Amino acid sequence: MTTSLKSTFKSLARIAAIALVAVTLPTGLALADSTTPAVSTSTVGVQLFEWNWNSVANECTTHLGPEGYSWVLVSPPQEHIVGSQWWVHYQPTSYKLESSLGTRAEFANMVSTCKQAGVAIIVDAVINHMAASGTIGWAGTIHDKYDYPGLYSTDDFHHCTSKDGGIDDWNSLYQVQECELLGLADLNTGSAKVQGTIEAYLKDLLSLGVKGFRIDAAKHIAVADLKPIVASLPADTTFMYEVYDGVADPAEYRKMGNTFAFDWARSTKSMFSTPGVLKGQASPSLLATNDQSDASISLITNHDTERDGSTLNYKAGKRFELANEFMLAIPYGKPMVYSGYAFFLNDPAPNAVHDLTSNAVCPSAPSSATVAKIKDGSFVCEHQWPGILGLVQFHKTVGDAPVQNVYSSGNTYGFSRGNLGFVLFNTGTGKFAKTVSTSMAAGVYCNQALVGTLAATPKCSAAQQIKVAANGSVKLNLTGWAAVAISTAGKIK
Repeated sequence: MTTSLKSTFKSLARIAAIALVAVTLPTGLALADSTTPAVSTSTVGVQLFEWNWNSVANECTTHLGPEGYSWVLVSPPQEHIVGSQWWVHYQPTSYKLESSLGTRAEFANMVSTCKQAGVAIIVDAVINHMAASGTIGWAGTIHDKYDYPGLYSTDDFHHCTSKDGGIDDWNSLYQVQECELLGLADLNTGSAKVQGTIEAYLKDLLSLGVKGFRIDAAKHIAVADLKPIVASLPADTTFMYEVYDGVADPAEYRKMGNTFAFDWARSTKSMFSTPGVLKGQASPSLLATNDQSDASISLITNHDTERDGSTLNYKAGKRFELANEFMLAIPYGKPMVYSGYAFFLNDPAPNAVHDLTSNAVCPSAPSSATVAKIKDGSFVCEHQWPGILGLVQFHKTVGDAPVQNVYSSGNTYGFSRGNLGFVLFNTGTGKFAKTVSTSMAAGVYCNQALVGTLAATPKCSAAQQIKVAANGSVKLNLTGWAAVAISTAGKIK
């Protein structure tokens, strides 16, 4: 890849605008104490893809904290190549925390602000590779493909023996982990020097209060190379490894943290595209066949899979919302909601002004019903959709309560979570009007799939209320592709 002359001049201008960053990584602030894990089966996280640091900070205070999100995965923060595509952030040119998403000071403020709101920051860490070509980085770093001043030189990279240095055989573990992915300069992560440099970068982020990392392209890094890096960091650091299908075994990475449940994410596409497929999917015996629950990040989509079509994305509207609701209703994994921006072409980044990513502005009333009106480059804010918000609260309310009182008929599937919650999904176009048994106590509840997050004293309109009879039954009347969700958090009387 090459940078245009115009972009080069912009990069040179930034050199004067950005304070000089020392070659050695700064120490930053003192690490915050932690007694509980930032990411667990009882918490809910969100990936705010391509949100700038000021916008994430604001969102933590106004929405994420108050609405029950416990952690947020942010995009890579290091300096990157110059370009108008989202993937430029995955081509590091240095480990300076200066990028189109914000400055080091803005990043540090975001971490601090989110912590005060009860939200932990998880960073997308790009440590498998550097850039695919020599150019000038966003903060002015001049480099070649295999030469990064103060960080790496030629001997710090793998130089694969394949035909063109890239991955020719995806069934070869050697090629997958030592050849170049898409032409990106592949770091020799088995080198003690390289490991130490990566460790310094991650420790710098931890010193600012970051609580964990998503390891990008983790399957392209040997487990043996990652172990000393992981061992060098505090024991309470959260790790999430990106390990897609292939020759690398996700189970080996789960010994050091979590992997993303991509198989499960792909399976939800049919569950919420074809009527009746959802049936039985909350069965404990079926869930037990998935990847290890307490070491898996469950998700419906992410920035890659929403573009390659292997999973549902925001364009599916209500079906995407229902899939997220189901993820939050079942006792599986450590759920992560995805929230990105509207796109037609796969490569463009969100809206920007003078190469700086614009502040995230959500629709006035974010909803699955209005996604078609969102212009490309504008943020969709799926994490604010009422059904998703309501089920975030539901998830935290039911905890580890078991699945029971299962209802399954035709296109309709539902279950209770102990006596703390009940959900039912209609995954067909026809209406559902029947009485169903639950494990809930008698009373009137708000349908959290409609009203979203409920305060300590729940309130909802008559049309949004669900009445549970003395025998635990509920009389339901659902339209096609709709859900009902009630929990003790939403009991009115």
